[in-house]
Amino acid sequence: MLISLSILEYESELSGNIDKLESSKAFLSIMRLLETGKIHGIHIDVMRPPMIPDKSTFSINLIERLYEKLHDKTSFTIHLMVDNPLQVLREINKFVRNEDRANMTIVVQVESFSSEEEAVKAIEIIRGYGYKVGVSLNLPTPEDRLTNRVASIVDVILLMTVPMGSGRQKYHASATYRVKYFSTKFPEKLIKVDGGINPKTIIEVWKAGAKAAVIGSYITVSEDPEEALLNIERSLKSKLSS
Repeated sequence: MLISLSILEYESELSGNIDKLESSKAFLSIMRLLETGKIHGIHIDVMRPPMIPDKSTFSINLIERLYEKLHDKTSFTIHLMVDNPLQVLREINKFVRNEDRANMTIVVQVESFSSEEEAVKAIEIIRGYGYKVGVSLNLPTPEDRLTNRVASIVDVILLMTVPMGSGRQKYHASATYRVKYFSTKFPEKLIKVDGGINPKTIIEVWKAGAKAAVIGSYITVSEDPEEALLNIERSLKSKLSS
C-alpha cells in the first residue's frame, strides 16, 4: 500500500511562514516524515470557492515555495478541488519545470466538468503538459459520473472516503462499497483513497482493493507523527502476515 502524506493540516502554518518556510515547525515535520522513507509522496489539497464554499487553501505562492524546497526529495500530487482546474494549472505551469512534471500528478474532480467530453479534453491537456493525471470522485457523487472513458485515460482514480472540503473527518463506511466497485471495475488502475484513514480503516480499504492511500490528520496532528506513520505500517504488516 502506497502512502501519500496530506499536508492540509499544516497549510495554515506553512502559509504564515512562507518567507521562512524551512524553519517552520510544519516544514520540519514534513522533512522528518520524508526521511523515514515510508512516504510515497506529498499530497496538496488546493481548495477554492465555489466548489469548496468559504475555503481557499494552498495559494499559488505557497505551492511554488513547496515545489522549490521539496521537488527533488519526493513526488507531488496536486489535488485541484476547484471549478476551473486548467486555469489554476496554468499558474502552476509558470514555475514547474518541464523535466519535473513526470514526477507530479495533477488530480481533477469529475465534478469540475459539465460533461464527459469536457473532462476528457481537460485530462488530455494536462497530460500534454507532461504531468501524470488523476480523477477524483467525491463521496456524495453517484458512481456513474466517473465514466469508463474518463477512467480509461487517467493514471490514478482517487476516491474520496469522506465528503471533500476539510480534514479530520471520520471515514464513511459507505465508501467501502465504492472502493470495491471501482477496484473490480478497473483492476488495472491505481485506486487511491482519501479521508479518515487510520490503522483500522486502512485495512478496510486495502481489503476492498485500494492500492494507495492519502493520510493526513492521523499523522500530522499526532504528538508523534513518525510513530503514527509507523502505526500504519505495523497495521498493514500484521494483516499481510496473518
